[in-house]
Amino acid sequence: MIDASASVHPTAIVSDEAELAGGVEIGPYCIIEGRVRLGEGVRVRPHAVLSGPMTIGDATSIGPFATLGAPPQDFKFGPDSHTAGVVIGKGCVIREYASIHAATSPDTPTTVGNNVFMMATSHVGHDCRVGNNVVMVNGAGLSGHCEVGDRANLSGHTGVHQFCRIGRLAMISGGLAVGMDVPPFCVVDERNRLGRVNLIGLRRSGMGPGEIDAVKRAFRELLRGSASRTALLEELRARGREAPALIEMADFIEGSKRGICPAGRPPRMSEHG
Repeated sequence: MIDASASVHPTAIVSDEAELAGGVEIGPYCIIEGRVRLGEGVRVRPHAVLSGPMTIGDATSIGPFATLGAPPQDFKFGPDSHTAGVVIGKGCVIREYASIHAATSPDTPTTVGNNVFMMATSHVGHDCRVGNNVVMVNGAGLSGHCEVGDRANLSGHTGVHQFCRIGRLAMISGGLAVGMDVPPFCVVDERNRLGRVNLIGLRRSGMGPGEIDAVKRAFRELLRGSASRTALLEELRARGREAPALIEMADFIEGSKRGICPAGRPPRMSEHG
């Protein structure tokens, strides 16, 4: 079903199963295949390919040559496998050559939240869950089954191993990779290493100065320390009575299956190795 106010370029190929809401614009040479639902004001630029099942929220913009809903890159997913597809929120900007792969699950889709900015060539793998207001800079990539919290920032050409979790307001510096979980509010500034707190992100989020100071102290005194996991969680929760952000950090760490990236600088190799 195509709303009368939707605009479809004559060179575009649009499936009979597609649903286009009012104000949708489909550019030249786009391909919309299968059950694809586009909310009001969605714009799809030339040569983009959207494969259903897929739902895209209002006012999202899809750049040229973006590929959304392609089959997952998973050996277990065969030609006869079923997928729940992809769900993308409202107000997202998905730039040229970005890609989001369909889920391997027939029940739970790959999901991208509202107001997500995926810059050119960034990638969200199958079965990922990306929160709201996330920024993925050029070339940033999520492997399958990753989770990314709200307002996280993945800098250019960063890589995240499958099943990893990136906490709310966390940041990965450019060109780095992680194979462990990144707790909320922290910055990865060496491979699999937490170097500092994301102060700029915390201030922009509206977190108060007192709570920011509590996060800074917890990072310096607890995450950089040598306490056991049990002791770390107990202390975070105790301090969290005055700073709820620390409860969030404790909950994230407690739920980690891959372990969290260690904090502080790694030991340096001597000149003799």
